[in-house]
Amino acid sequence: DGVLCDSCGESSLSAVKAAKERWPGLFEEVDSALEEWIVDQMHIVRPVVETGYENLLLVRLLLETKIPSIRKSSVADG
Repeated sequence: DGVLCDSCGESSLSAVKAAKERWPGLFEEVDSALEEWIVDQMHIVRPVVETGYENLLLVRLLLETKIPSIRKSSVADG
C-alpha cells in the first residue's frame, strides 16, 4: 500500500461509503461538497493509517471536525 501504488483515493472513497452505511444518521446533512472535502483531507491524514479499518475512523473524525454537533462525547472542546 503506497509502495507500488497510491491507494489513498480508493481507500478514502471506500471508507466514506462504509461510514455512510455504519452511521447513516450522521450523513443526513452531508452533501457532495463535504464528501469531497473528507476525501481530500484523507490525503493529509493518510500517513497515520496502519490498517485499512482506520480509514473508517478517520472519516468519522473528519466529519465530526466539520459538524461538531454530531459528536457523541468530547474530552476537550476546541
